[in-house]
Amino acid sequence: MISLEKFKFAVLHPNHLSFFRGIIGVLLPFLILSRSPAAHLAAAALFILGAVTDYWDGWLARQYQLESKFGKWIDPFMDKILILAPLAAFANIGFFSLWWLVPIFFREILVTFCRTAWLLEGKSFGAEKLGKLKFVFQTGSVLLAFAVFILWDYAGTEAVARWLAPAVVPVLGIAVLLTLLSGFFFLWNQRECFASRHFSRFTLATGVGLLPFAPGTWGSLVGLLVVLLTAWNFYLYAAVLAGLIVVGDVAFRKLEDRSDPDPQFIVIDEAVGIMVTFLLVPLTWITVPLGFLLFRLFDVKKPFPIRKLERIPGYWGIMADDIGAGIYAWFPLFLFFT
Repeated sequence: MISLEKFKFAVLHPNHLSFFRGIIGVLLPFLILSRSPAAHLAAAALFILGAVTDYWDGWLARQYQLESKFGKWIDPFMDKILILAPLAAFANIGFFSLWWLVPIFFREILVTFCRTAWLLEGKSFGAEKLGKLKFVFQTGSVLLAFAVFILWDYAGTEAVARWLAPAVVPVLGIAVLLTLLSGFFFLWNQRECFASRHFSRFTLATGVGLLPFAPGTWGSLVGLLVVLLTAWNFYLYAAVLAGLIVVGDVAFRKLEDRSDPDPQFIVIDEAVGIMVTFLLVPLTWITVPLGFLLFRLFDVKKPFPIRKLERIPGYWGIMADDIGAGIYAWFPLFLFFT
């Protein structure tokens, strides 16, 4: 028979609360984008509940000595989902420019990527004080946006919403500043970790190429996620595409063994190739799956002259054949859907 104490731990384990917070984050955009005032109220209540669990799971971990390396990773990861999802939804309905979210998304994705790489390497880092302060202001900006959003729903409170609305951007601006500062100091304090061979492999694998099956497909899916996050602005899209190529080159130079002409774990080239596929192509329910399938087809079949591009020695040979596959997939998409 399970004791009451064990039952509490099973139900209220800190990691379970972290996952619960992430689920709330995923649901919030659907509620925010709904036209129902009741859905907006539910979204605000769920967000507050999620924010409370961030304190609650930390207290449980310390109180009952349930801290773990995985917990130190999953807790801030779910925080990011809880914050980024509603911010993206509010930007979508015009509360502020999407450009305010670019540095936040960039910092959170980069830090999460590094945390994951270092966790797999046997290193773990808890949240720093500046990171916690950043979370407080991010939470405050979301709560303020919720307050304005809900007040706009009712005729009797529109004047209050109109008075409160100008405060959203300044609070978000402070959150952005703290986000960048906390990210800089976190990465700077761990700068020696960037030199490891494991981190170089993880970078070239975009985090998924080390999986035991279908690494190319997983790498393409990572690239597709990057496409969905950046396609709203051509210059941002082009900068991220160029950045991935440069980062891959730097990481490849740090590999100790470069005898294999195209190691299976390197899939950053797939991410670049699928970004080439969707360059200047509108994203729809038709083009996204079709472009993904076309890219994977040409990447596997390698029609002329892709097979020859693959023979270029070193990193550029690895990258060139996927760029070629991306160009092959791009032509029909651009021709028929633009």
